[in-house]
Amino acid sequence: MTLAARMLIARAQAASRKAARRRRAELERELAGYAGSAARGDFEAILDRYPPGTTHELRSVLARQAMAAHETGFPAIGRT
Repeated sequence: MTLAARMLIARAQAASRKAARRRRAELERELAGYAGSAARGDFEAILDRYPPGTTHELRSVLARQAMAAHETGFPAIGRT
């Protein structure tokens, strides 16, 4: 494989990773409204209708946001 071909592949992979990060960040912003609200239960009920392979990314983002919301306290010293 020539150097030019390798550079082309590397640039395409970098662009793909950048687009994936941008898409993931947008998804996290959109789902932020569901983390910690009553609508989250409704949204999870909707997700339960679909196979896990289809909803794993959405569930992952929601779980991470829920954990981040609970990590702001200090349970070791009794502060929440």
